[in-house]
Amino acid sequence: MAFVSWNCRGFRNKSSELKDIINSYKPACIALQETYIRDNDTVKIRDYSIFNNTSSSTRASGGVALAVANDIPSSCLHLNTNLQAVAVRMHIKSLITICSLYLPPHQTVHQTELDNLISQLPQGSYASLQVLKSPYFYN
Repeated sequence: MAFVSWNCRGFRNKSSELKDIINSYKPACIALQETYIRDNDTVKIRDYSIFNNTSSSTRASGGVALAVANDIPSSCLHLNTNLQAVAVRMHIKSLITICSLYLPPHQTVHQTELDNLISQLPQGSYASLQVLKSPYFYN
């Protein structure tokens, strides 16, 4: 079972690359950063449910989304944070939590904000932290 994390730098103009990723890896979940999705945008990926957190910026920037394969039972977790983060619970043999977080490179993020986010995730959650350029596993 594959999980993919991708800083797409604009969801709308990367549909062919996204289709290639889906066809190549058939991921259970895709964590997308810098989606540039706005609140009023309709987002669809065939055979996937989309959970997203849009940027409050007036220009196209930031935003995160998780695309979960429709054949996997899933639900969005409510996160009380100002960070660009989204989390879902998925049932794959057991119940797991995936969190996608984008930290813009020039934005100051305090450790307390990250601690607050992590405290809202069930123990054993997997967080895709794009700013670190590598996955982070919370245990």
